[in-house]
Amino acid sequence: MSKPFQTHNKQLKILRSRNLIIKDGSKAKSILIRENYYQLINGYKNIFLDQVKTKQLKNDYFKTGTTFEQIYALYEFDRNIRHILLKYMLICENSLKSKIAYHFSSEHGKEPFPYLNINNFQTKSFEKSSSLIALLSDVTKNNTDAQNKTGPFFHYFHNHKELPLWVLVTKLSLGQICNLFYNLSSKIQSSIIDSVQNEFKHNSNQYHSFISSNYIEDFNKAINTIKAFRNMCAHEGKIYDYIAKNRNGKAISTSFFYLSSPPAYSGNVYSLILLLRFFLSKKHYKALIRLIILEITDLGSELPPSIFSELVKRMGFPKDWKTSLDQYI
Repeated sequence: MSKPFQTHNKQLKILRSRNLIIKDGSKAKSILIRENYYQLINGYKNIFLDQVKTKQLKNDYFKTGTTFEQIYALYEFDRNIRHILLKYMLICENSLKSKIAYHFSSEHGKEPFPYLNINNFQTKSFEKSSSLIALLSDVTKNNTDAQNKTGPFFHYFHNHKELPLWVLVTKLSLGQICNLFYNLSSKIQSSIIDSVQNEFKHNSNQYHSFISSNYIEDFNKAINTIKAFRNMCAHEGKIYDYIAKNRNGKAISTSFFYLSSPPAYSGNVYSLILLLRFFLSKKHYKALIRLIILEITDLGSELPPSIFSELVKRMGFPKDWKTSLDQYI
């Protein structure tokens, strides 16, 4: 049975009947006009529900004292966290693209269009390598700017009769970059990881030396975790309690192999932040942590202590989360 359409006033009436306090009806209505009811209420209600009474009544019932304003505060917090994380994931993405293009081109620089040669990729799965080459060929074709004769694509096609990978990667999504890394030779994969490791070694007091070739799979899962979060952020998905999953819906499991005293990996926001630490400069990481701490602290003043503690837990943060984040600077 489909649910009938409800006016904004009716939506507020229903929420009040479910034990939700609405301090300012006019303000709440203006929020519902601006925001999607399903995304706001259904998306963020869970942590505020009295699960026992909800089960008894077979309908949502909010914990006593819960307000509409608290739900909206969590909604706004999640939006802000999403924007902050996306900014630093884009920095990570750009760094990864640069390193992949550099080390692949260093190995195959004398060959025109080396990324279209199946012999330059992993030999364990020619089917996957062939699919990757087809994808790279399509990206090249779909982004050609020969018609208006401007931009780097036309410049390299016209003047050099090729398109180097360091130009092509600017048009690749993070998912395509992850696919590209997965199909590179283990030699180039190790060189890329060594490059990231070398940068991290000089800008963190938590650096732990490791042999790159031993952690190719962990590195691959790490960048796929970042990709999963990036996609959630780009599509306005709920972030604070998200666990990174692969395309089959299975949780991604990796490790913080680059940290001298690593916590357990759990795939949540806290894990994402520690993964980003490996790719970010100290300056960028400090800026990220400062913004995250500010947002969490502000939300703490809006929520009841029990709800706030549960939220921090769902994000994967330890009880001493401020100290914990700072120690990796």
